[in-house]
Amino acid sequence: FRSAGLAIVAALAVGACHTLSARPATLPVTMAGNWRQDTAASDDFDAKLAEVIAHERQRLQPPHGAPVARGGAGGTPAQIEPLAMPQEEPDKERKRLADDLRPATTLRIAFAGDVVEITRDADPVRSFQPEQTVSRIDSSGAARVTSGWHERAFEIHARYTNKAVRNWRLEVDTATDTLHLHFEADDPDFGRLVMQTVYRRVP
Repeated sequence: FRSAGLAIVAALAVGACHTLSARPATLPVTMAGNWRQDTAASDDFDAKLAEVIAHERQRLQPPHGAPVARGGAGGTPAQIEPLAMPQEEPDKERKRLADDLRPATTLRIAFAGDVVEITRDADPVRSFQPEQTVSRIDSSGAARVTSGWHERAFEIHARYTNKAVRNWRLEVDTATDTLHLHFEADDPDFGRLVMQTVYRRVP
């Protein structure tokens, strides 16, 4: 996945507490292959991101009419209210988060034994060993990344040192032969983002 250079496109509910397994519950799993995003069937990422940014900026606004300084009596020094950190310019913030969080346009998924290999667009292939936790550093910081199977879905959990959590869950709908990505992020930087992305198989 983009966020963290974790080039993977899977999703999973933030804070999910179920146990992940080394293998899917039932076989065969038809996830291997090339996939392209179906934008008409997927959430609008730019609209979702704009909503998240607007909500977070509103939350960070100081209370209306809050005093900046209060003068003390009898020469007591004025009490200065803490100054809020200047907010990042909206366009810069939107570009930074979009580069980090936007779902891949294409995915290539392959299996090497139990290892799941996921390639996001033109990014390098990322290998995930189910039931294994590894440390990784990406554009969002340092994280502990765990992956594995829950029933027929492949999940990836990333927990960052800044308390951010990002989770992906990948599952194939065998009736329509579509790949469904559910992504959830809970981040002190921008709040909470939930995305549903649908992919169709391509040659």
